[in-house]
Amino acid sequence: MRRVIGHEKIIGDLTRLAQSGELSHGYIFYGLPMVGKRTAALALAHGLEKGTFEAPLESEVLQDTKVIDMAFAKQLDPNLKDSISIDAVREIKHFLWQKPNVSAKRTLIIDDAEFLTNDAQNALLKITEEPPASSLLVVITSDLESIMPTILSRLQKIYFGAVPEAAIAAWIEKEQGVPKAKAASLAKRALGKPGFAWRLLNDEAFQKNLALAEIFLKTAPAGRRDFIKKLLTPEEFNLRKFLDAVIIILAWEKPSKANAALWHKALALYQNITNFGLNPRLQLENLVAQS
Repeated sequence: MRRVIGHEKIIGDLTRLAQSGELSHGYIFYGLPMVGKRTAALALAHGLEKGTFEAPLESEVLQDTKVIDMAFAKQLDPNLKDSISIDAVREIKHFLWQKPNVSAKRTLIIDDAEFLTNDAQNALLKITEEPPASSLLVVITSDLESIMPTILSRLQKIYFGAVPEAAIAAWIEKEQGVPKAKAASLAKRALGKPGFAWRLLNDEAFQKNLALAEIFLKTAPAGRRDFIKKLLTPEEFNLRKFLDAVIIILAWEKPSKANAALWHKALALYQNITNFGLNPRLQLENLVAQS
């Protein structure tokens, strides 16, 4: 099980609402990425079903069908023209309209909702307009403005801010078994995001992207085209995940006007991936063209 780090008040409030039967039919968890929004949503679902408001591990989510994380946005490929299919919409409806087995609610979690297309959001809107009494919808996003106002008006919003560095360091040291000095260093690099700290420790693909992003940003202009060509060769290359790493590396760098401008360019490209059919090679070349 995983504790929700730094958002104890939110979990406490949701726990009290759940125990008194006063939960809303739907919520939007919004704020910085990797601060614990998804973990809190899973903890809420687990608490409704099991009585313990802690998030199950990924393996437990897959094995325990009573705690279901149906993050449809995560199943879409942001590098393609993505949308939730009619079959997926039917699956959502079928899931929510079924009677819960144990808890009073059947919980649907939609993560990374900023990557839902307009068609997908329209389908979601229809569900929020007439939700079953026994359903609980949790929409998670790092970009509140990307969600349709009509959806926002039907769901209660809960903001998740950055977590204090000391809290992240204590969690890394105690629960991840990391020496105190290294835990403090990781907490500082995590920029207030427990999920970021966890990925720095455990996610090899994430670590690889960070290393590649650092090389990408330091490559001299003469060698950039060849490096980008090699970067794009593996079939598993994901532009959105790579840009995520680029943005993180820039955030770690010493502040400067050049870095700030590049950070904003990378962020704008990251946000536009889902909405436009972008050529990864051209976009990466353009990103560092004047740096």
